[in-house]
Amino acid sequence: MADKDGAQGGEDQAAGGWGSWGWNMVESVGKTLTTAMGYEDMEVVDPNAGEDGTQNANGTANWKNDTSLDRRGMSEESKSFWGKISQMIGADVTSMLSVPVFLMEPTSVLQKMSEIMEYHLLLTRAAKATEDAEKMAWTAAFAVSVYASAERTWKPFNPILGETFQLKLDGGEEGEDGEYLAEQVSHHPPIGAAHAETPYWTYDIVSCPKTKFLGNSLEVYPVGRTRIKFKSSDEELSLVPPTSKAYNLVLGKIWVDTYGELVIENHTNGWKTVLEFVPCGYFGAGRYVVKGNVTDAEGNPRLYVDGKWNDNLGFSQCDKSGAPVGDRTEMWKASKKPEGDAYGMTSFVHTHLNAWKGGPLLKSDSRLRPDRCALELEKSGEAQTHKHQLEERQRAEKKKRTEDGDEWSPRWFRLDDELQSSLRDHEYTTEDCPPWVFKKFPEAGELAQVEAEYHDKAAETFSPWQYPDME
Repeated sequence: MADKDGAQGGEDQAAGGWGSWGWNMVESVGKTLTTAMGYEDMEVVDPNAGEDGTQNANGTANWKNDTSLDRRGMSEESKSFWGKISQMIGADVTSMLSVPVFLMEPTSVLQKMSEIMEYHLLLTRAAKATEDAEKMAWTAAFAVSVYASAERTWKPFNPILGETFQLKLDGGEEGEDGEYLAEQVSHHPPIGAAHAETPYWTYDIVSCPKTKFLGNSLEVYPVGRTRIKFKSSDEELSLVPPTSKAYNLVLGKIWVDTYGELVIENHTNGWKTVLEFVPCGYFGAGRYVVKGNVTDAEGNPRLYVDGKWNDNLGFSQCDKSGAPVGDRTEMWKASKKPEGDAYGMTSFVHTHLNAWKGGPLLKSDSRLRPDRCALELEKSGEAQTHKHQLEERQRAEKKKRTEDGDEWSPRWFRLDDELQSSLRDHEYTTEDCPPWVFKKFPEAGELAQVEAEYHDKAAETFSPWQYPDME
């Protein structure tokens, strides 16, 4: 079984959210640390601000002209900061650091989890494949594709308990459309669950990443559970991703690497794909390289799979040793990112994750968060205010729940205590990753009509609350 320290299987949120969330979190932690330490060559600039828009660690603009807010001249504060940091070494800092808005991007972690759906048609190709080897290879392409969007250095907003995110999946030329739904099922520890479904497959994930702060670096362990089912063949697959690690959090230029094994196992027929994410070596040697094999139930190599996790993945036939033979078939190529985007976001984020065509939507949807909306409209000050208000409301709800003796239950997911018996050796236990499973999609009467231009009404619309009428 995978252990809590992440030693198993090449030890952030999942196939899907794990990698993306991990990259953003380690980068934002690094920015928080370096800003607090006050290094002149690590200045953070608000992309929404003008020429004088540099901000201090508290998110206040023009801090260079305000000596009372300039952390860089406070030697005692730096000493205090180092004292706190030294106590955090070896600890899980997943929810220990509060990040100001100027270090954030206008998305929620639940939206980050959904970015793997940009290339969801790769799963449809896998479901339709007639050869077992190619079915496993196309599934691997789907799993790797999410990393193409994982190099953004801004942190998404932490979801409010009960927050949701819905996404319509375009079937394209491959067939009928599908649906995706995510929900924040736990706040402490932070756990997100998601379910996607098309006529060809289902995708389920529970994401509860763990971290370990090591002083000048941070490791993110992909604690979670991902299951994929192909409907026509009734096959079920599990997926466990590699580890992410951020270097030079306090001193030096921050950079992040992903390394270890990505393991995909077909529980039905015993086939397996193991891809190695090669650690970056000296002078960038091996950066982004991913390679491995598809093996049959007896462990014999059947295909060679390789590429770069930020750009492409393909497969070739292989010999008995697993070495590639013959021509390479490219399965996936990353879409070109828009130029000049202040946050480095992909087109998919703009056209699918933040955009809404208008129509029925849950009022708890991440798009409707007023802090996210304000930041998207380049109103950082309003975003910070809304973020604080949401956090205070969440604390007030927790207090009322405790005082009234109430419990909180997710609306779209439930716990399944029988899941433990079906876990594979490479998967995390239900103790490490609770057994959340999908319950149902919302019905028409549970949705609200939301216009395509929803931003101005977000503050009055957004409602993930258990007590919506509480003052």
